[in-house]
Amino acid sequence: MTTRQVLVSLFAGVWIGALLVADWNPIGATALTMDWLVEVVRSPFDTKFIILILFMGAGAAFIYRSGGILALERWIGDRVDTARDSQILTWLIGVFIFFDSYTSTVVTGNATRELSQENRSSREMHAYALDSTTSPVTTFGPVSNWIGFQVSMIITGFEAAQFSADELGVTAFGLFLRSIPWNIYCFMAFFMVGFIAITQRFYGPMLDAEWRSRTTGKTIREDATPLSDVSADVGEPSEKNPSLVNFFAPIVVLLVVGLVSMWYLGGGHQPGVDISTAFQETDVALGLLYGAFAFMLTGFVGSLAYRTMDLEEASETIIDGFKTMVIALAIIVLAWAIGLAAENVGTAQYIVDVMVGSGVPGGFLPLIIFVAAMFVAFTTGTSWGTMAILTPLAIPLGYQLVGPSVLPVLVAVLFGGAIWGDHSSPISDTTVMSSIFAGSDHIDHVNTQIPFAATAAGVTAIVLVLYGFGLRNPVVALGLAFVLTAVAVLALNKLDARRKGLPEVMPTAEAIESGEVDVERIERGEVDGSNGSYDHLSPVTVTAVVIVVAYVALVFAFAALGG
Repeated sequence: MTTRQVLVSLFAGVWIGALLVADWNPIGATALTMDWLVEVVRSPFDTKFIILILFMGAGAAFIYRSGGILALERWIGDRVDTARDSQILTWLIGVFIFFDSYTSTVVTGNATRELSQENRSSREMHAYALDSTTSPVTTFGPVSNWIGFQVSMIITGFEAAQFSADELGVTAFGLFLRSIPWNIYCFMAFFMVGFIAITQRFYGPMLDAEWRSRTTGKTIREDATPLSDVSADVGEPSEKNPSLVNFFAPIVVLLVVGLVSMWYLGGGHQPGVDISTAFQETDVALGLLYGAFAFMLTGFVGSLAYRTMDLEEASETIIDGFKTMVIALAIIVLAWAIGLAAENVGTAQYIVDVMVGSGVPGGFLPLIIFVAAMFVAFTTGTSWGTMAILTPLAIPLGYQLVGPSVLPVLVAVLFGGAIWGDHSSPISDTTVMSSIFAGSDHIDHVNTQIPFAATAAGVTAIVLVLYGFGLRNPVVALGLAFVLTAVAVLALNKLDARRKGLPEVMPTAEAIESGEVDVERIERGEVDGSNGSYDHLSPVTVTAVVIVVAYVALVFAFAALGG
């Protein structure tokens, strides 16, 4: 909280743990810290994960630099002619880039930034759509480096609780799959982006930002300071022969090879082994590694086949892709190490003893963990670091206080709370990246996103209170959350729009320019805001809804493999 430096703070946490174990000997603590770092890197699961992270970075670099993103822009550019369509498109492309949040922010941000600004969508809205789509989507996968990391954290939790998958009756990956329907915050955050974009119902500072952008054409606030665009670090896309194949083919290959590999490694090809069992027993890190390698290889081959790069440029792209993942890898390794430190000093057992002795009702433990994850992630700015700190505490605590039945819920709300902090914290890396690739002022992005993130978090908290009173069906809980979120957005929109005298449904820039909307009278407060009118069966809207529904169905089919 003091330094606002994630890497320094995580390392300090590891070192302090080592200092306790080394009887306050600073030299011994430093040596032990190095031993712990080596130990986590040498773990077979962790080593595979480090390599797959690098392959993911390289594959994503090929999607961008091969010109695949340019081909996508040219393909959809003529079909997107309103701010609403550009916002929906940002949400939609984010669904396709489900394998890494950094990559999704870079690719989606660059693909839609120009269209958003041309159609007078505010940069604040563009940054929000990026930020609140990428992390939830990569949390669910079905193939992503986030899944590998989250499963590794659950394994750490098993070790802290000192039980095995056989004793629990479910593997770490199986527990992750069972947690998906309970990750209410992430579902609501993702749903809200699309719902707000389609209905054009804004509230809070975002309402002001969109009104400014539509009426004046100023997509960024006057005197605001946009963060610089780091496209140079990723590389400029090739203009030689851009093709949609170089955008879609690597993603399809990643999905197919990743899922088939996990099915095969779990024994799915053997007689008598059903799909659900295969996915619960699989080596998830190795399956994702195979998928990530195929992802990178497809991008490499496509770049050469379409002659968008020569061999030297393609080789350099691999290295550049590796470089984009360096900070993520540093956080990952330190996150593993702080989990090991917590295990060695007995943090989990201490927390369990205190909580069990305090008489906390077990049914309200998910709400407590959710709030704790929100606080830690907001103050540290890292969702992965938060998962590393709290997972080794939450799993033993839940097991001792309630039993195995609560573990999927605890894992889900912990991950969701961590991502809320990531969305709301001004020092979060993904929040900063969203500001960069949307070309938004960073504080403006944070201020306009917080009311939306708070809405999703508030709905989640309500559902978790009901869980404490006996609501145990995830389908009912999630369905209720969707209804509450939609009602909350509509109510907050009506209240704020009426208070400010602005349209409840934001009109298009074309309607404003044509005089259909009397801007001057609205701003003088002489008339109520004139609502915009949209065709909800437009090709962009229908396509987005169909694809998102298909994606959610895929996620739930994936979750069903957990049994």
